[in-house]
Amino acid sequence: MIWWILAIVAFVLELFSGTFYLLVLSLAFLLTGVFNVLFSPSEAINITLCAILAIIGIFIVAALQRRKKVIPESQNTQYDDLDLGQTVQIVQNDGNGSYRVQYRGTIWKAQAQSVDLANQTHATIVSRNGNILNIQPIEGA
Repeated sequence: MIWWILAIVAFVLELFSGTFYLLVLSLAFLLTGVFNVLFSPSEAINITLCAILAIIGIFIVAALQRRKKVIPESQNTQYDDLDLGQTVQIVQNDGNGSYRVQYRGTIWKAQAQSVDLANQTHATIVSRNGNILNIQPIEGA
């Protein structure tokens, strides 16, 4: 009976931890409880069986976690930026290539390289420098 209780306690704790190690321990307790009901061995054999099952399970989980592919973090966040390629509307030309643009329902600061864009025209976001959008005119517009 104690093996069933330990299995339930380990399983509930696993729900809070998020690792698979307590799940392996819960399974070892459960299998030991089944073995205990079927064969009624001594407590020393039960404890030994539980320890062996837990060790085997932990090695299996560790091996599976090592094999799991880890997605490397991108070194160039420019490719992760979902704003790139989006269209903005020029609201105000501040001079020297600085603009105020309408994008995503608000006004943003923007810069364009050696281009004089008129108000109410559209441009494309090519990069960002913090919260300042770097824009270029839309070809053919």
